[in-house]
Amino acid sequence: MAKKVLGKGLGAIITTSPTPASDFEKVLLQDKDRIVEIPVVSIMPNPEQPRVHFDQAEIAGLAQSIQHVGLLQPIIVRKQGDEYFIVAGERRWRACKLLGKPTIKAIVMNTSEEQNLTLALIENIQRTNLDPIEEAKAYKILSTQFKLKQSEISDRVGKDRATVANIIRLLNLPEHMQEALQDGKINVGHAKLLLSVPMEEQEALYEKIINQGLSVRDVERAIAEVPKSSIKKKKKAKDAHLRKLEEELIAFLGTRVAIHHSAGKGRIEISFYSLEDFDRIVSIIKGER
Repeated sequence: MAKKVLGKGLGAIITTSPTPASDFEKVLLQDKDRIVEIPVVSIMPNPEQPRVHFDQAEIAGLAQSIQHVGLLQPIIVRKQGDEYFIVAGERRWRACKLLGKPTIKAIVMNTSEEQNLTLALIENIQRTNLDPIEEAKAYKILSTQFKLKQSEISDRVGKDRATVANIIRLLNLPEHMQEALQDGKINVGHAKLLLSVPMEEQEALYEKIINQGLSVRDVERAIAEVPKSSIKKKKKAKDAHLRKLEEELIAFLGTRVAIHHSAGKGRIEISFYSLEDFDRIVSIIKGER
């Protein structure tokens, strides 16, 4: 479906560029006649806002700045009925609301829901990073609700396809592991490795990470050791070079990998845990992500 023409240079910023929302706003600010005063109570947060948590101390600091020097940059909103929904500038709106200001400077624009969420994503990712789960949920909305391919999402947010795919996969983790990722108890590297093992092994590995403070490198080694430690047979220790290659493939593919070698020949086993996971791995191997 063809994109609507939104104005000089605007379409390119929205659809294909990682340009931050601040640059996008500069395009709109070239037309000063578009800046209007809107009642603060008539404005609603973006219903598709990917950010769930706002730093209240940061909002208070911004409010103090606005109190002293005023609002230097209008927010951007779209109108729906008698209400306005924020496209960019929710922190500025929250700060003005905290100050009890009756109105706020704004630019009203017409935009599709897809472009609205994309702009919010760009603003939050470029200005203040979303946590990984918030980011994953935002990408999931673009993928499921707006039927965007991962390549289209990556174009809009300025990240490569492999990164977008791996971030979305974080939503396959159990809820408590997602919360641990949001709280900083584990990092994205840990999460990707947890996703690479069968579900029945995830919890035990997660507990080791939490209780023993395992690094990502430690977890890679632990996963590589699983085939050897779980099979109670006497066998020659795996060559250190092959072990290293296994670890590199695990990190690259984000799944469990085992290399078997004997008498100058062998095989590589790459595990997948769903058809979606299989498609992801194939795309990586083919260089499409």
